[in-house]
Amino acid sequence: MDSHVDDVLELNVGGCFYTTSRSTLTRYPDSMLGAMFSGRLPSRVDQYNRYIIDGDGPTFRHILNFLRRSKLILPDGFKEWNILQAEADFYQIPGLIQLIEKTRTGKFEFIEVEFKGSCSGGYPNIENEHVPAKTNGIWWLFASPNLIDKMPCVKSGLMSKKLERGYEPEIVFNGYRKHAEYGLTLPEHFSLNRLQLFKEITQLGFKLITTSSNSRCVRWTFARECLL
Repeated sequence: MDSHVDDVLELNVGGCFYTTSRSTLTRYPDSMLGAMFSGRLPSRVDQYNRYIIDGDGPTFRHILNFLRRSKLILPDGFKEWNILQAEADFYQIPGLIQLIEKTRTGKFEFIEVEFKGSCSGGYPNIENEHVPAKTNGIWWLFASPNLIDKMPCVKSGLMSKKLERGYEPEIVFNGYRKHAEYGLTLPEHFSLNRLQLFKEITQLGFKLITTSSNSRCVRWTFARECLL
């Protein structure tokens, strides 16, 4: 199997049929789906050449949406938490498991960092200090105002832009991210030191739980237990 081919796949999940791409299913390589569709786990197909997954069919749409968007998207009044949590455990997706726990109990708070632009050498994890930390592009930062206020590298950069051009950061959060009070879009070519930002986030007690990327952007999600 050529893992570089992003082919379209048909799935049969507990009798429910889905269409998606191999890159979506392998977004988290250490998950069960990542192993299955990279060829490290055996797979089988039905008579219509759809890959068979012995999971809960209706619930799989929430799993698939998380793989596509890195967000937990649930309908209003959702109550099937035990089924969803069991399915997340079955597919072995740690970031999703933690998001379910947070959404279900309200015990966690999150910071999301998104970037669209150029980053020489790719998008490494936070421990890789051999890749240049400064990048050119557009940054989005989703967190509560009091948390953003505790990130000196963001505040100093915004103050510099304000003095230079009278720039005011645009508030872009409009309610679609349930765990953030608002988000900031930082100006194009904002010289943000990514490693310093991540260091400041972890010093606030947050841990990196998921990293995802596509052709348009890369997203990092941090979480910590809510402080009493």
